[in-house]
Amino acid sequence: MPQSKHDLLNNLFHYHSKELLAFAGCRVGDFAAEDLVQETYLRLLQHPEPSSINNPRAYLYKIIANLGFDHHRKENVRSKYAETDEVELDELVSPLPGPEALMEGEILFRNCLTALKTLPEVYLHIFLLSRVNGLTHNEIATNLQLSRQTVERYCSKALSQCFPHARQNRDSSSENR
Repeated sequence: MPQSKHDLLNNLFHYHSKELLAFAGCRVGDFAAEDLVQETYLRLLQHPEPSSINNPRAYLYKIIANLGFDHHRKENVRSKYAETDEVELDELVSPLPGPEALMEGEILFRNCLTALKTLPEVYLHIFLLSRVNGLTHNEIATNLQLSRQTVERYCSKALSQCFPHARQNRDSSSENR
């Protein structure tokens, strides 16, 4: 008379659970052994025809061995990508400026642009090519067909126009603190 799935599982668990737990403990350590044994019985339970297995005990050992390999593979991946030193989130510092610094920079930039608009347009254009676009004085001179000294003089004039506004902005922001 064929055994039911439930009876087969009960018998296997009753007769082999301790030895399977010891075997799993040798494979993955005592901490994860119970999970492995439980997963083994769940896999057996999912088998479509457990009564068709010729040697259920050997089948359980094979499942535990395979789960042990999977466990070690997962642990290797986790340890490979896990940080060794845990960092407190409160101790992390962003390399980006804070909102106050961004606002101060925005105000300074607007003040400098206002000051620069009082200069001739060519001064402003050369200054923006240098400071915003990052072109060198040689590149600007070549592109605009000017001498390098002229480009340097225009940039210098534009910077000197910005300095009073930059100082004014710093002085007013330090008074507010």
